[in-house]
Amino acid sequence: MSMPIKGIEKDFIINLLYNEQIPIIFLHNREEYILKVEKYTRDKIYFKSDRPLEDLVVGKTVDLIFTYNALSISFAVEMNALEHGINVQEKHFVGNMPEFLYKDLDRSYSRVKFPRDIQVKFTLTRDHYILPFPEVNLVKPFEETDMALDGTPELDVHDFNGILTAIDRWIKDYADGYKVTLFKDETSLSFEEQLIAKNGKALFLPSMKERFLGLNTATYPQKYLITEEQFKEYLKSIGVNPTYFDKAIAHFFDSKEGGGILADLWIPLFFKNYMIGSIRVWIKKAEKVPLDYKVIAPLYRYAQGLILALKEQGYFESRRIKDIPITATGIDISASGLRFAYPLSSITTAMPVNSTIALRLLIPKRTISVNAEIVRSYKRRDTLFFGCRFLDITPEDMRFLFEYIYGTPFTEPGTSLISGRV
Repeated sequence: MSMPIKGIEKDFIINLLYNEQIPIIFLHNREEYILKVEKYTRDKIYFKSDRPLEDLVVGKTVDLIFTYNALSISFAVEMNALEHGINVQEKHFVGNMPEFLYKDLDRSYSRVKFPRDIQVKFTLTRDHYILPFPEVNLVKPFEETDMALDGTPELDVHDFNGILTAIDRWIKDYADGYKVTLFKDETSLSFEEQLIAKNGKALFLPSMKERFLGLNTATYPQKYLITEEQFKEYLKSIGVNPTYFDKAIAHFFDSKEGGGILADLWIPLFFKNYMIGSIRVWIKKAEKVPLDYKVIAPLYRYAQGLILALKEQGYFESRRIKDIPITATGIDISASGLRFAYPLSSITTAMPVNSTIALRLLIPKRTISVNAEIVRSYKRRDTLFFGCRFLDITPEDMRFLFEYIYGTPFTEPGTSLISGRV
């Protein structure tokens, strides 16, 4: 792994670059330019190129590399051409002082600006879905106990209607009614469904008389259930003034009692990182109150059975994006990896660091297909950037890519094209 150089050591090496006029390599548009440090300040480094470079993009971050005592060192700077009056000095450049230099560069190749005539596409190597439903941050799966599951039958995940029938038979011992809802889109959600989607937890109201008091004791594990504080946080998120929280909560419970609901439970239906529906259970007869907490674990099991049955029936298939090529924006590339950008979305959540994606590089006269590991990612505004390392590029593709992006005959790692990051 490359190691950062900072502080006094970095300052010492920058001074060496200036005093000893050590050549610095800048690869641009398949050509190699030699830069040297003309001067430097606390915030800037001034460079001179061995020949004019006319199309440097203002404000573009570029990678530079040099060798000192047989050690390859790289750094990145935001470069700009110097202007004197109306003339642009095409051989003189200024860059910001880098925060770090990097050494021990893992024998990789230097990055260059992504060529305009290369297109990059990626596909996910694992199933992923884009659904028109709320995305949720799931809590740890509900802990099932033998007591909680007592009497719950084994579920046939091929039979959606059969699971509904099993729920219907089982719930009668605990409640007066239930309803399973599958969302059509995110706009169709009730207040309670929006609340459980926001928190990724169940809304458990065992008695309207107790309201939230029962949930603030050790009787129920709060990590699985929406508490009064989370209820208030949701009210705040939808624009309710905190001074009206108590009135809003009182109105919520009074409305339920006014409709004859004496106990209420809302269980989310989760598929992947989406909430795609809910199971609601209620009590209207006073003799059944309070609603038994033990119904929650079996309902989560029924909920999972319903989800698996829907998947078996192909309910989500039209929204599956595995093996579908997705076009990305190439940022820079080397013979050993590349960096690309893609808008922040549900697709980017499926690409964590250390995961693998399949890449296709569409180059004039050749298409390179290669698996790549995502070794780092970072966010800027509404865009995510991914640094990838090629895993299985063939020797022929490696040679072609090298000569195409660097404009020079292929050389093994360990030459002046070394760099440490992808």
